[in-house]
Amino acid sequence: MYPHLLCSGAACCALLTLNAAAQQQPGTNVPTPMPNNSDGAITATQSTPMLEEPVIDPRTYSSSLPNTPLLVTGLVVLGASYGASAIVAGVSDRGSDEKLYYPVVGPWLSLDDRDCSASPCSNKTLHTTLLVGSGIVQGLGVLSMAMSLFIPQKTTQEWYLIGDADEPHLLLAPLAGSDELGAVALGRF
Repeated sequence: MYPHLLCSGAACCALLTLNAAAQQQPGTNVPTPMPNNSDGAITATQSTPMLEEPVIDPRTYSSSLPNTPLLVTGLVVLGASYGASAIVAGVSDRGSDEKLYYPVVGPWLSLDDRDCSASPCSNKTLHTTLLVGSGIVQGLGVLSMAMSLFIPQKTTQEWYLIGDADEPHLLLAPLAGSDELGAVALGRF
């Protein structure tokens, strides 16, 4: 009359019978051995599958934009080199040094407008080297700040686990027995 109920009942009985033969002992990953015949031979020809213990990685990884260390480094480099150029622009009497108030391009404009034939330059080689160095360092600062928007910051967080670093510290596993369901926690302390 109800064939689908009979089929469902038969399937449940078959699953329960198969489950009882391959049950695990509670709290271990060692399966219960198959029952032996009277002559000591194992009746099942198939090997029962063994569950492996999970590997616990005590680290989490994340990445985020902007890359804060790269952004701060670029800001400090640009700020320090531009600050020195702005101080020179404020103190100097030379008209070409007024262009040092412009960040990044100021040292290059000042170098281009520097005319030592009209007003004599003392230490021309030193001043030229400082202008070129200031232009390069300011450019690297801006480049570093721009790269921080495209290169993600990767962080690793280590979690504190109790036990030896090479061994699993805590294992949570499901527990299924003939009359019991639940979870088991194993730890090495």
